[in-house]
Amino acid sequence: MPTMKEEVSGFWEYATIDDVTFPSVLDALRELTETPPGQDDTERMLHFVGLMLDQGFIAVSSPYADPPGEPWCDGDRDAVLRRIRQEWEALDHEPTFLDLCWFHRPRENGAKRA
Repeated sequence: MPTMKEEVSGFWEYATIDDVTFPSVLDALRELTETPPGQDDTERMLHFVGLMLDQGFIAVSSPYADPPGEPWCDGDRDAVLRRIRQEWEALDHEPTFLDLCWFHRPRENGAKRA
């Protein structure tokens, strides 16, 4: 079972091939050796997503949305986390790959490393 740092690094490497879906993030959270800080599952999920954003991931709309792959909130970390919380709390079902956001790894030279 991986640590949070190992999961974020794994996603960083995977994202060289494809964007990371939100359900993949939720699956990773279930497999961690450590529990992220937070009062409840929503707070723990937001903490983990915050780590991903801190490492350079960009939250984008689904490739099936209109427009596809559009960055959320101009990359503003706090605004992204607020939007995820809002959309997460509005869902009435377990998120699918069509819900919430995907996570994109920037391709430019200035991208951070996990």
